[in-house]
Amino acid sequence: MKSLVKARSRNREAGFSVIELMVVVVIMTIVFAASIPALKQHRENINLTKGSRELESSLKLARTRAVSINNSVVVVFDTDASTYLLFEDTDDDGNQDAGETSSGPFEVPKKVAIGSVSFARNAVTFTPSGAASETGTVVLVNTRNLAQRIDLTAATGLVYVSNVYQYEGELVSED
Repeated sequence: MKSLVKARSRNREAGFSVIELMVVVVIMTIVFAASIPALKQHRENINLTKGSRELESSLKLARTRAVSINNSVVVVFDTDASTYLLFEDTDDDGNQDAGETSSGPFEVPKKVAIGSVSFARNAVTFTPSGAASETGTVVLVNTRNLAQRIDLTAATGLVYVSNVYQYEGELVSED
């Protein structure tokens, strides 16, 4: 009899009861539900950084392309649509004409917008030497009003991306 009681108590200690499992499931559900807003915010920050890095890469590509084809390449920003376009400016007039090769338009990620562009005519031209037509900045902003600045130096055509910071301009809509 003693061995039967010992065997039952050993089996009872070896597993979990249904109530214990349910308590664990409820706790895990609460923790998961509480983390959803933080995950959404993190995704928005990732989209901002992704958009900044994609724009940085596109500007570097435009510079490299201008040097390799020995012709000007223009990057045009559309702040209303939050897009940008690259084109080879074969006649050096700063405008995209028929027959000039283009790439884009490229959209910034969802819930990210082009907050401001400091280039004249919202465009910058890379020359065959790799220099840019002017020094300027493009600011990308997300719906949490966090921003990243993409800076371009005219003399060298080099591109730099800032750290994320609080944007002081107009809020970006949730659309």
